[in-house]
Amino acid sequence: MVKSYMSSKQSATNGLKLLLNNQESFSQVQAAWRFLNNENVSTDALFKPIFDTLKTEIEKQCSRFVLAMTDWSHVDYKHHSSKQELISENRKTGVKKGFDLQTTLVVSDTTGEPIAPIAHNLRSDTRFYSTYNKNIKLETTHLEELTQRAKWMSDNLQTTKQVVHIVDRESDSVAFMRDLQELNELFLLRVKNNSKVYYPKEAVDIKQSDLANKLPLGREVKSIKYKNKRVKIYVNECDIEVRRDATKFIVNEDGKRKLQKTKGEAIKARFVIERLVDEHQNVVAQWLLVTNILDASVTKETLATWYYYRWKIESYFKLLKSSGFNMEEWQQREPVALFRRLLVVSYACVLVWKIANDNSKNGAKIREFLVLLSGRLIERGKEFTHPALLAGLENYIQILDLLSMFSKEDLLDMKQELVNIMGIDI
Repeated sequence: MVKSYMSSKQSATNGLKLLLNNQESFSQVQAAWRFLNNENVSTDALFKPIFDTLKTEIEKQCSRFVLAMTDWSHVDYKHHSSKQELISENRKTGVKKGFDLQTTLVVSDTTGEPIAPIAHNLRSDTRFYSTYNKNIKLETTHLEELTQRAKWMSDNLQTTKQVVHIVDRESDSVAFMRDLQELNELFLLRVKNNSKVYYPKEAVDIKQSDLANKLPLGREVKSIKYKNKRVKIYVNECDIEVRRDATKFIVNEDGKRKLQKTKGEAIKARFVIERLVDEHQNVVAQWLLVTNILDASVTKETLATWYYYRWKIESYFKLLKSSGFNMEEWQQREPVALFRRLLVVSYACVLVWKIANDNSKNGAKIREFLVLLSGRLIERGKEFTHPALLAGLENYIQILDLLSMFSKEDLLDMKQELVNIMGIDI
């Protein structure tokens, strides 16, 4: 027992030294934490170290492409009556209150590991709070805003690597595809069953689900864990064209909604079907994808792997909202204060991802130190979890703040006072 304690103590000491050696990143997180409630610190100032780190890490971690995973998530505050600017919607399941979090997370094209968020928007009932555009109109749709965001990313990333926008089924919009095509942006989008595409091999317009049924299982890509069981990913593809009219509901002079159709140029694309197959050869899930990446060196297996990486943004939202920072319990009343806190914890995530992805011996020691400091139990066979690393980092920052306020003698005196009050040694 003593040996085990001494070993843990030594590991913690080594991890502490190594964490402090990563001084620049750590100091920025610590400074951001301290400036959280300082209204004089702008969101631009809080986001700058995230964006600077991102640009540096892209050159280190990405090969030819930068994978930009975009998603939207409702942040629920229905039990926070004092919060300002809440969006309120009546649903069949009841009233939905909160904010709309809109995020693009950059992921490595070679490892699938997250690098940093490149953009955050928090939409309230009255305005957008954004890291890249302070003038987004409130009526802007998700995909209209994402088109603006894509252009901003290309203008500001300053990299020779190509950005690939990877988005879930909400992105199955011809207008959105054409907008990205006009901007020379690459995309890999999950699409819906009933949308139609042109299939040149048979010279027909066909529903995407029917086209998927024409394609056999294809090539095995990899084995993964899906809903607590092992499955294999299979992928197949064919050439298509997206020719259908773009559609949009507009409000006419009478105040009635009318469906407006707009013709446009056909987009030559690849239709990719990704199937998850269990040990009994049952297809337990399938994802229909469309991409304008026509470069044959980017194989269908690569595209399937890239879309599989999209779950990393879901994990990021989970980290923010439940298993890490419990965002839906934050007490800040004003959305701008919430947004500032979001940027602070985002940079903490960036540092934790760097620590988690460090394959060196030093990286392992830092992870052991933070897990020990977190006080969390880790599942047998796992070295760490991201929530444990985050909890350890937060505790460490608070310890450093405490040490800046009290001397060692003060802390030992307080210990003695506690011993006197409790009547037992601690």
